[in-house]
Amino acid sequence: MTKKRLSSHVKTATALLACLTASSVAISGEKGKHAIQDGEKRNAKEYWQEFKQDSEQNWEDTKSAFRDGWIEGKLETALIVNRHLDAFDIDISVDNNEARLSGSVESDTHKELATNIALGIEGIDSVDNRLKVEKSTEKKVKRPDQSRRSFSQYMEDISTTAEIKGELLASSNVSGLDVNVDTYRNKVILSGRVETTAEKALAEAIAVRNKEVEDVVNNLKVAQK
Repeated sequence: MTKKRLSSHVKTATALLACLTASSVAISGEKGKHAIQDGEKRNAKEYWQEFKQDSEQNWEDTKSAFRDGWIEGKLETALIVNRHLDAFDIDISVDNNEARLSGSVESDTHKELATNIALGIEGIDSVDNRLKVEKSTEKKVKRPDQSRRSFSQYMEDISTTAEIKGELLASSNVSGLDVNVDTYRNKVILSGRVETTAEKALAEAIAVRNKEVEDVVNNLKVAQK
């Protein structure tokens, strides 16, 4: 590039800069220091600063949700393996180191036990216990000794319970939300309340047809109209 052409480019750039500066001064003089409009483009520094803040907040929210879910899983497992509580009658949630328990238990002792189990989980500092005490008139079924159940058997039982519960919820002919399912060493115990004897029979049939189930105890009660 010749010196003459380079000089021409410099003059052009200088002229453009002067125009922009003049425009900026004019705008500033007209609208003052608050002239920036909502839709005006942010500069790179502002953009990346906001991007960093948003990213950090989203990451913190993700970590918090993952952590709460992990603690919920540990608490649910602790409730399931406790032979004095029916974990499927207890709903749990964890938020910022606090566990919330809702649902029903059979006595004040069971309610206090649930609180103590939750407080024993690392990561839980307080418990909001909203469990209701509801005396059960159903015949109790003695559960097998948990110490005799291997870890693999325990995991198999949990899977069986989940499969049966999923089928009950998927069925339009059974009130799946009102049916509690417990599995102990391939033995399934159904409890809760249904509307008709047909629902009770169907719930049992769904449990029986599971390939892992060896026995079913049907403690479902038919609601009296």
